[in-house]
Amino acid sequence: MTLRLNTDLASGLFGLLFAALLWFPREGMGRLSIIFPRAILVITVVISLALIIKAFTKPAAREVHIEGSMRRLAVMVVVLFAWWYAIGLLGFLLATVIVFFGLVWYLARIEGPVPARRLAQWVPIVAVLIGVFYLAFTQVLNVRLPSGIWS
Repeated sequence: MTLRLNTDLASGLFGLLFAALLWFPREGMGRLSIIFPRAILVITVVISLALIIKAFTKPAAREVHIEGSMRRLAVMVVVLFAWWYAIGLLGFLLATVIVFFGLVWYLARIEGPVPARRLAQWVPIVAVLIGVFYLAFTQVLNVRLPSGIWS
């Protein structure tokens, strides 16, 4: 599918919407914990506003080619929002393991059936990937990740 779109305007509006969605649910964060997320949100708003201004001062419509399945794209968006919600319920580790394996299986299934042996080969890769993210957040960035049902 090909769309003729002012990508600066679309990106700027999406950035403002994204920042607005993440700005309001901050009541549970401490004063020091909110500094980095707030800085990122402010930077996102500034860049989004710059893109919107550019969209009206130097409009440039571009052709955007969308390849692949729109259904798969919609499924991925829904799954990522479900993951975001599940992290609070199940905790980061459990929710991430479930979602990563589900996504790997779903995307690999496009090529054909996925045997159990192939899924088993992904276990160490997914475990290392999740472990690296977990350690980066908890040890390097000193961010407490939700523990969900484990707390």
